[in-house]
Amino acid sequence: MGSISFWMCLILTICTWNKTIGCRWMRTLPRSPSMFQMLSNSTITMLQKMVGYRDNGRIVFISQTLNAIEKLYSSGKYDSTAWDQKVVDEFMIGLHRQTSELDQCVSQLVLPREYIHQVGIYSYVLTQHVSILKYYMCVSFMQEYSASGWEDIRNVVMSHMLRLVTIPID
Repeated sequence: MGSISFWMCLILTICTWNKTIGCRWMRTLPRSPSMFQMLSNSTITMLQKMVGYRDNGRIVFISQTLNAIEKLYSSGKYDSTAWDQKVVDEFMIGLHRQTSELDQCVSQLVLPREYIHQVGIYSYVLTQHVSILKYYMCVSFMQEYSASGWEDIRNVVMSHMLRLVTIPID
């Protein structure tokens, strides 16, 4: 129970770090080698492919990823978990605010032609990944939306969100 509260508070802190208007909230984090060494054992193939992206491509990447996370949690079927519903609601509100502001920002962006294809590929891969996670939720331990299934999904989402924090935006 305590780890769930900590996780939700961490995500809320990340999502509400700065007051936001459009894209102005995107800031570059300190570029410390230790930030990337910490994740060196993880597979970050899509992030590695993004090295050549410009800031606009990175913003689209972050937007699509957060939208996928929001879609994954939008079922609202948390009854089997011991999560504090108030914390989950706060997380969803923060996530919705971030995605809507990023979507507004993305709608104003103009991506170069070479990035549009890469963004399309990523979007397809992300859609497949979320579909697999949803399928897992439905069949995990032969119980639809089980507590252990939600816990596994929470761990996957947490790793994705930690990776998003390491993306530099200039």
